[in-house]
Amino acid sequence: MAKKLVIVESPSKAKTIEKILGKGYEVTASYGHVIDLPKTKIGIDVENNFEPKYQVIKGKGEVLKKLKDKSKKASTVYLASDQDREGEAIAWHISNYIKQPEKTKRIEFNEITKTAVNNAIKHPRDINENLVHAQQARRLLDRIVGYKISPLLWKTINKNASAGRVQSVALKLICDLEDEIKSFVPQKYWEVNAELEKEIKVNLVEISGEKVDKIFDEEAVKKLKKDLKNKDLTLESVEVKKKSQRPPLVFKTSTLQQLASSYLGYGATKTMRIAQQLYEGLSIDGENRGLITYMRTDSTRVSMDAINMAKEYITSKYGKEYVGYYVTKNSKSNVQDAHEGIRPSDINLEPDAIQSYLTNDQYKLYKLIWNRFLVSQFAAMKYEQMQINAVNGDYKFRGTINKVIFDGYYKVFKEEDEIKTADFPELKEGDIYKIEKLNVEEGITKAPTRYSEATLVKKLESEGIGRPSTYASIVETLKTREYVEVIEKRFHPTYLGYEVKNELEKNFQDIMNIKFTANMEEDLDKIEEGNVEWVELLRNFYNSLEKEIDKYEIEIEKIKDRRIESDVLSSDGTPMLLKTGRFGKYLVSETNPEEKVTLKNIPIEPEQLEAGKIFIKSEVEKLMADKIGIPTDFFTQDNKRYFVKKGRFGEYLESEDFKNDEKRMSLPLPIKQKLKKGELNTVDGILQVKDEIITIIEEERRIVEEAGVCEKCGRPFEIKTGRFGKFLACTGYPECKTIKAIPKDKKKASKTSGKSRTASTAKAKKSTAETAKKTKSTSKKTTAKKTETKSKTKTSAKKTTGTKTGKK
Repeated sequence: MAKKLVIVESPSKAKTIEKILGKGYEVTASYGHVIDLPKTKIGIDVENNFEPKYQVIKGKGEVLKKLKDKSKKASTVYLASDQDREGEAIAWHISNYIKQPEKTKRIEFNEITKTAVNNAIKHPRDINENLVHAQQARRLLDRIVGYKISPLLWKTINKNASAGRVQSVALKLICDLEDEIKSFVPQKYWEVNAELEKEIKVNLVEISGEKVDKIFDEEAVKKLKKDLKNKDLTLESVEVKKKSQRPPLVFKTSTLQQLASSYLGYGATKTMRIAQQLYEGLSIDGENRGLITYMRTDSTRVSMDAINMAKEYITSKYGKEYVGYYVTKNSKSNVQDAHEGIRPSDINLEPDAIQSYLTNDQYKLYKLIWNRFLVSQFAAMKYEQMQINAVNGDYKFRGTINKVIFDGYYKVFKEEDEIKTADFPELKEGDIYKIEKLNVEEGITKAPTRYSEATLVKKLESEGIGRPSTYASIVETLKTREYVEVIEKRFHPTYLGYEVKNELEKNFQDIMNIKFTANMEEDLDKIEEGNVEWVELLRNFYNSLEKEIDKYEIEIEKIKDRRIESDVLSSDGTPMLLKTGRFGKYLVSETNPEEKVTLKNIPIEPEQLEAGKIFIKSEVEKLMADKIGIPTDFFTQDNKRYFVKKGRFGEYLESEDFKNDEKRMSLPLPIKQKLKKGELNTVDGILQVKDEIITIIEEERRIVEEAGVCEKCGRPFEIKTGRFGKFLACTGYPECKTIKAIPKDKKKASKTSGKSRTASTAKAKKSTAETAKKTKSTSKKTTAKKTETKSKTKTSAKKTTGTKTGKK
């Protein structure tokens, strides 16, 4: 008897579903997208209603052939790709390829559980063409922007420049915030509060009828101090109100990414990768189980089944009075009913009970999701709030005192800004209280804080830019394109990022318009709803874009013909000329084409470009000095000085005679950190690093000696650095892949040894020479991915305790 075929996206998902469905079903995977636009050309027939020229993705031909063969033999074919637009498009492509319309059905489920999967099988549907059109329109819009604009940027900036419909707006947000920070002028201000009898504290809120938060006028502060010195406040009103505070909602994609970044230190890409693993299913006590619902969602809705599941759990653990009764509506009208917030598939699978079956990262993220869902289903916290208004002449003060009357979700979770509580004092209107202490606190305004991954995602969502499936890729693109660099977990735009942003903003106003981009997302939603025709949307966008492209091409021709001199002289004393090449802007001698100077990361004023003369001599001289590096007091065994240089992976040490001796070594992390903070001493222009390096090397030598030899092959260990810190690795790699953790006390000693230990100089110098011999290139990375994965358990983000949704 022919089996029923179920086609999913990933093999791990297939494994989980096959165990659920059992005999009579075969579950196989497409391994994600199988058909897409070509990589080397635009692949869109603009003249023929924007018909896409799809082709089989390289390496997926064999996969599709197997799917087609299996579908011919199957009695029914169920397309079970993910339930978003992208998943619908994958199902559509597969359906068109296998050509079995009479027996092909589309199914979807929000969680991979027995109930959800079997229910989906019982209620199949046809492929939703509107969803496919919405995804196709997004794909084609992004392709048009990338393939039409990027080649123009190559001519004006360099080959690394590119345009993206959504990424470019995200870059604009980062650059605009940076401009705001640079132009910020701090201001002094004062905040005023008064302490009265009975431990009453009230804040100044009005002066002469005008609302006050911070006072920026020093004279007003002096007057206030004089007016209120040794004075009283009269209670104008005392009112007690009943209030309540609901728990936070379940996660949606954006809030999961934000909190995973804030509490666990996970980037958006890592968060989504781990969430995908939890959704697709893991082996728990010999059974493959999907642990969470689908993780790409705009919704915070919770199904009645899930609500009842949480109700039973809370009732049994805490009592029925702690159960919350909420009806959660979708924030977006077009979100399908199947879409829920991100929650555990089974609340009874407590994180701590299944921790041994999960990796450390999986456990932390699952616990974050599990805790958030549990808290979201608790009853609201109820409290009474006493509101006090007190006056003296032109000055009005206000204070509040809160008293919890039912703890509700506070029983298991309190936010960082939890409501502070106290008993109510006996107060009545008209009472007069002496000001026991007038607090006038001086402060200074601070510049806005740069975006982190969490706050950037939050900003994108609030502006209506992008969708759940795009946030991680937007952030990743900005980093890989080197438009931003991440310093202390904050985004700083690079010079290249600024160049791209400025060029796009000058020539493509719609692409860089936040409202335009947000409206485009709404139009894509309307296509999904069937209210907008996708070809018409593309045609309107393309016609407008073509006009801007034509103007830009004329500008590019003008730039190419322009002669721009610099104040940098070539070897024959003539001004060097500015040119733009494959790798960006550079200077070249007019008489000797071989004499060139790169201008990477050197800003050039647009006004100077227009005038045909640029003044960058001091910046070029600094660039040349940076290329030589910073001399140090550290030498090779051949008495050649090491210089600190900066490469792709940060600062490193290189011998002054590198061409001959090829001596390079990485700069220890503690020294790198001190260098960034400007905490290293310099004597006569020489950076003082020798003592610290010797101390660190000697400490690491001790660690290696104490580690002994590899238990498997008998070879010695060496210290390696991976994504998650230092670890011991067998020197027999790749034949022997043994690794082990550095004992915590030793690792700590290694990090702080520059401060707390004094090494034996003779031994250290010998060790230094040996290390320098071994380390010839900082750019070579010998640590395998498997090694890094094993070493993940050495790091620990903020611990999630109790049910505090991952907070410390």
